[in-house]
Amino acid sequence: MKKIIAALSLLIPAVIFASGAKPSKPQLKLHQLYTDNAIFQRNVAKYPIKGRAKKNTKVTITFRGETATVTADDKGNWCAYLPSGEAGEGFELKVVSEGENLTAKNIAVGDVWLVAGQSNAEFTVGWFKLGAEWSKDSDYPLIRFQKQTWQPPHMRKDDAWQILSPKTVKNFSATGFFFAKEIWKNHKIPVGVIVSASGGSVIRSWIPESALAEIPHARKTLIEPHRKAFEKYEKEKAENPQKPPRYPFKSYSGLFNERVARLKGLPLSGVIWYQGEADAMFAGGHIYREYLEALIKSYRAHFSNANLPFFVVEIPYYGSHYIWSDLRDSQRFTANRLNAVHLVSILDIGDLKDIHPPKKPELGARLAAVADRFVYGGKDVATGPQYESMKIVGNRVVLKFKPDSIGGGLIASDGKALRGFLIADSNKRFTDAQAVIEGDCVVVSSEKVKNPIAVRYGWYPPKEGVNFFNKAGYPCGLFRTDDFKLPTDRSPNK
Repeated sequence: MKKIIAALSLLIPAVIFASGAKPSKPQLKLHQLYTDNAIFQRNVAKYPIKGRAKKNTKVTITFRGETATVTADDKGNWCAYLPSGEAGEGFELKVVSEGENLTAKNIAVGDVWLVAGQSNAEFTVGWFKLGAEWSKDSDYPLIRFQKQTWQPPHMRKDDAWQILSPKTVKNFSATGFFFAKEIWKNHKIPVGVIVSASGGSVIRSWIPESALAEIPHARKTLIEPHRKAFEKYEKEKAENPQKPPRYPFKSYSGLFNERVARLKGLPLSGVIWYQGEADAMFAGGHIYREYLEALIKSYRAHFSNANLPFFVVEIPYYGSHYIWSDLRDSQRFTANRLNAVHLVSILDIGDLKDIHPPKKPELGARLAAVADRFVYGGKDVATGPQYESMKIVGNRVVLKFKPDSIGGGLIASDGKALRGFLIADSNKRFTDAQAVIEGDCVVVSSEKVKNPIAVRYGWYPPKEGVNFFNKAGYPCGLFRTDDFKLPTDRSPNK
């Protein structure tokens, strides 16, 4: 009898194979944002849940006792909306369609943040020399992260949500790691961090083409040249199909398409944007303001939140790249121009010899302080002194700062004379200046300048570092009182 059963067990698969019948592949799938251990943004009345199923079939989705039924479209895509509810943990997301069942387990609801940009947003805890030390404090089950990679959906292995632990921390963005820990410690709610970043990337790679088309500079230097190159390619390919020319790939929008487009409509608490070094290196400092504004506006449209908070990290000093100040000025300009955009200065914690400054714990704390103030409703000052206005009195310039940035008073952090101030004469020539704190103002002067017309601060790294802070412990970022043409400004002369 045993021999007969064994023979049948071998025969049945052979018969099925011979008949041409094949087991059907599962067609019900959840979008990568809804894997086990995912974190959903809290208090969203219509939280989008996406996936794929057999085309034109009904799909039923259940989360936290609420159920929605939708029909997949002609391509098999579906999207349902359910309330995410208040912060919590241990939930399941269940999906049923055409006899198939899926369950995403251990879902938490809290706050979700996007960390985006280039290497200083991307580099992981494991990349830094201090990574082993940092990893000692990394057991946080309700902090989770997800990396957006370049691979197409069927190849992605790294996009699943990961729980922060000593085993996974080496793969977590160092910037996101320290920020998330501060948020958790301050508010005790689950924190999710999605990382969309790529080392050495320029800002045009992160902006959708539709938004770039609104920038005259981008139309002239990117979109129109590519259009002509593509027309030439099509013509030459038609003329010689056996040996087609090289395909003219776009030099823009690629990273948006790969790592941001797939997040469309996702509710977020905010965006941390740490990028700009690559643009500064290629003398793109002044025009950067137009691209940064386009990026912020397009992301707010992409994520369906016109007031989505943006925290822009002011790129710190590095080497002798003084021309980088033009880009910092663009960051400042954009933060002042748009609502809910906050510039986080780290001029004091950069490293002149390392473009990837290791003081990420300090950066994380500053980003969290800004979040506490402007997202979580805190009252504490979260930034350094912010320039408001100037008044010329004889050969001196009196600078006034925004009252809500004084932070208990203006100080020189090391007790020495203020450093980093420049003053301009009537010919627009800048020279080092003396700066003295008088109450909530700073008075700037120089024996070499009798008729000053402008002041700049933070334009270059002083040998002993910047020391203009408020008593809350935050440094002043770069600013200028003038609107003179900068070295990287290629517009007509002012």
